[in-house]
Amino acid sequence: MQQSSILLLFLFLMGIALIVFIYIFMSSKRADQGMSNPLKKRFWFFLILTIIMGIFASVTIPKSPYFAFADKTPAKVIHVAAMQFSFFLSEKAIDRDKPSGQKIELPANEVIEFRVTSFDVNHGFAIYDKSNRLITQTQAMPGYVNRLRYKFKEPGEYNILCLEYCGVAHQLMRSSFIVK
Repeated sequence: MQQSSILLLFLFLMGIALIVFIYIFMSSKRADQGMSNPLKKRFWFFLILTIIMGIFASVTIPKSPYFAFADKTPAKVIHVAAMQFSFFLSEKAIDRDKPSGQKIELPANEVIEFRVTSFDVNHGFAIYDKSNRLITQTQAMPGYVNRLRYKFKEPGEYNILCLEYCGVAHQLMRSSFIVK
């Protein structure tokens, strides 16, 4: 429902933008005859375009996944460290010199926060459900911790894959956790 309403809003705004573009294009065809007030038309075009983009941004940005569950306290915090070619998951901070992980079990219908970093190069941290559908993702970057919050509604095993090419064994970089 929410996605279809955003799609309809986007199509409506793009329709308006298309009408404005067609109007400007048709006006410019008369340029050899001497267009009246070309700067005024250009001003109105950019003003309308700015308003359309402002409306679109104000509607879509709050719905982005970065704001999902921002006001909720997570039930669990999972620390994730990526390193060629593995992910380490732990409920405690992971030591850079001796990285190790543990088997993770998470509660269903609770907000979980993943604190994702990398010890070497950039990696993609992508969580897939049991039907191999991407449900959420973020970047794992050296020297920075990305916080990703998600509420798992379905119990089962979830897979973690790297979404950014990180070397010759990139395709082997995977992990998993259980939601109960």
